[in-house]
Amino acid sequence: MKKLMRSSALALTVLFLLSGCALVDQMSGDEAPEVETTSSATSGTTTAAPTETEPAGTGDTGAFAVTYSCRMADTRNFAEAPSDLSEIWALGDDVTRCTGKSNGGTTYSETEQKALDALGQAATDDDKEAAPDDVRLADVYALCATPGFYFAISPGISTDEQASQLESALILCPEHPDADAARTSLNTYDANVTAGNDGTRFNDGVWQVGEEIKPGTYKPESPSDNCRWFRYDDKGDWIESSYDKVQTEIVVTIAATDGTFESRNCGYWRAS
Repeated sequence: MKKLMRSSALALTVLFLLSGCALVDQMSGDEAPEVETTSSATSGTTTAAPTETEPAGTGDTGAFAVTYSCRMADTRNFAEAPSDLSEIWALGDDVTRCTGKSNGGTTYSETEQKALDALGQAATDDDKEAAPDDVRLADVYALCATPGFYFAISPGISTDEQASQLESALILCPEHPDADAARTSLNTYDANVTAGNDGTRFNDGVWQVGEEIKPGTYKPESPSDNCRWFRYDDKGDWIESSYDKVQTEIVVTIAATDGTFESRNCGYWRAS
C-alpha cells in the first residue's frame, strides 16, 4: 500500500514539473501559442466572404437615350432643347442646328438597331476609327432634330457617309417635316452615283473617252459663263473647244473616236 502511494506521488510530481516547463516556454516567447480568432457578437459587424463581381464596363449600361442642344436663329450658342422631337420641330425655322448627346446606354430599340445597320461602319473622320454606336446614333438623332436634316436639302448630299446618315435618320424619324424632300435628295444622290459609275456623269478634269466616260451628248448641271471645255483626238490634238463657238446653251457631243475630254469651271456634266 505504501508502495502504491509513493508511485502516485511520484507521478503527480512529474506531471507538475512538465506543466511548469510548458508554461515557462510560452512565457519565454520561444514559440507563440496559436490563437483562434472569432467574430465578436458585440461588435455589430461581420466580414462577408468575397464574391466574384463582373468587370467594370462589361455590363449593359441600360437603354439608350439622347438629349438635345439646339442653336436658334438669333444666337450662335447652343442651348438645351426639349427631349421630344415633335416639340423641336414645332419651333420651325427658328432652329438652325441641333446636336445630340448619348447617355451611354447600349440597349437599343428595334428601330434604332435598324438605323445603326443602315448607318454602317463609316467613320466620321478618315484618320480615326468609327465612334461607338451610341455616339453615332446620337449624331443621327441630331439630324432628326435639325430642319432640313442639316445638309440633306441644302446644300445637298455630297458623300456616301452623308447618304448613309440620312438613310439612317429617315428610319429613326420618318415623320420629320422635311422627310419627303430628304428622300428626294437621297434618290438624286443615288442616281448621281449610278451615273458616275457608268460614265455618264463627271466633274471638271481630263477624262479618257470610252474608258472613264462614255461618248454622247452632255450638258452641265449648273451652267456657268466661265465654263470651258476641250475635245482632243487619241493623239492629243485639239478637235473642238468652247472657244470655237458661241452657244446660248452649253451642249457638247463627245464622239466615240475622241481620245480625251477636258472640262474647266463647268461643274458636273450629265448625259442628256
